[in-house]
Amino acid sequence: MTEVHHEDVAAYALGLLSEDERAEFEHHLDGCAVCAAEVGSFAAMGELIKGVHPDDLLPSPPEPQVESLLVRRAAAERRRRRFHRTFMTAAACLLVAAGVFLGVNSLTGDPNPDSIHSPARALLMTGRTYNVTDPASGVSGVVGLEDKGWGTHVALELKGVKGPLQCRLTAVGDDGRSEVVASWGVPEKGYGVPGSPDPLLLHGGTSLPQSDLNHFTIETLDGRSLATVAV
Repeated sequence: MTEVHHEDVAAYALGLLSEDERAEFEHHLDGCAVCAAEVGSFAAMGELIKGVHPDDLLPSPPEPQVESLLVRRAAAERRRRRFHRTFMTAAACLLVAAGVFLGVNSLTGDPNPDSIHSPARALLMTGRTYNVTDPASGVSGVVGLEDKGWGTHVALELKGVKGPLQCRLTAVGDDGRSEVVASWGVPEKGYGVPGSPDPLLLHGGTSLPQSDLNHFTIETLDGRSLATVAV
């Protein structure tokens, strides 16, 4: 079905629409009193212009005929809208394709929503980072840090962990003071493992300044250590 625009009034009145577009616009007119009134005005203007010589309306030397000017403007507007419709259609197709890809990927791989765009991902890309791989647990992680007026913004990327588990990330200062940065649950399929390759991504904060941090511990809530990240 042809898309109908209120702005098509001038093109309709001046006979610039295709047969399909004209039929659609006439159907639109049945339910749009505003456009119906405007069509009458444009049609009357067109008939008036046709009967007037441009020399009677414009000073010497005469400008291009008003009717011709209206036609050119209406035609240019039609071309602009057709290009816009084509562009928007292509963009919509790309969005649909992207949505299908992400939908299928989410069904097959169940990705962590933070794996595409998140404050955690941004911090890991721009902040100071520290890596660890624990040979005993098989867990690997990356901690990202950013100074804040209130303390330190902390991000964590975690791989190689299976569940079900309840875990926490704890910041430990040089003076031994510790604060829980974040806690989370690990589903049975886990994160960053075969069959579930996407890592866990999260972020939190600690009141400890970055200059006072000594290390981070990644452990289960029952106290089993998964990894220690020295800073």
